Amino acid sequence: MTTKLLQLPDALEAAGINVRLLSGWRQPHGSDDKPYLYREPDGEPAGHMHHHTAGGHYTPNRDKANGYAGLSYEGSATLYQERYNEGNYQPVYTVANAYPAPISSGAGDITVLERVRVGIEVAGRQGADTPGWYGNTHYWNTEWVCKGDSSPVDQAVWEMMIVVCNVQNDLMGWTPNMHIAHGHHTRRKIDLWAGQYGSSAHNGFDKTVEALREQLGGGMWCNDWTDKTWMTAFDDTDIPGVVGFGRYYCKNDGTYTWPTSKPWGSNPHAPTNDGGASYAEKIHAINYLFAGFALALDKGGN
Repeated sequence: MTTKLLQLPDALEAAGINVRLLSGWRQPHGSDDKPYLYREPDGEPAGHMHHHTAGGHYTPNRDKANGYAGLSYEGSATLYQERYNEGNYQPVYTVANAYPAPISSGAGDITVLERVRVGIEVAGRQGADTPGWYGNTHYWNTEWVCKGDSSPVDQAVWEMMIVVCNVQNDLMGWTPNMHIAHGHHTRRKIDLWAGQYGSSAHNGFDKTVEALREQLGGGMWCNDWTDKTWMTAFDDTDIPGVVGFGRYYCKNDGTYTWPTSKPWGSNPHAPTNDGGASYAEKIHAINYLFAGFALALDKGGN
């Protein structure tokens, strides 16, 4: 089974990110007869877990993570948290593994995964690690080069990661709530803690990822419910201002019978695809619908 994340480097480069690839990044770990793959039902990770390296410099490798974020000095392979002189520093995202990394999420609370899967926000400390369960094969893992001692990451790296996460969201159909900290996954950790976004070792990771989510695309009244069958209900309404956008932006999961005269994916945004609109277009569409309902209710005196 292949993963859509094999497309990530090209998508990141198209978005203007400085991307580096480690040798072998396309190949899963393990053996040919037993490859180390994602174990979600669709063969993809459920979301993105954010870590810090607990050091101000780090050289990416294929053992610890899927990706690494930091500053490269004069093209160096080692990435840094901050600028130590006036030389040429560039933010870089290094892709180490399209498939799960052997050492990444580790043990954690499986109920966090259950919420991430459906886009429910995870905040604060969670439950104890679930015995015998590990998150490596359920999340994409990024190591930010960051000490985690209240010292800030470089603003260029922060801005780069906003773009990286937005590109992932569009590629994978994720929402901001599908990004979590390592500290959300397990009580053993405090990362990702970038000091300018948190105030203490206890809640720093929460505030950091909260700030990250707030700056990602999407949001408003909805998250990732745009592909659910109930969206088709909007197409049956005669409320003024709420016109049939649902089937244009959504996939028909087979539980709703739609007339063949009104094909799915017939909106100009997706003329030949079933639910082919981008994530941002879906969010815009459903928020437009909610706005139409609100306007109709307001005019009705409710």
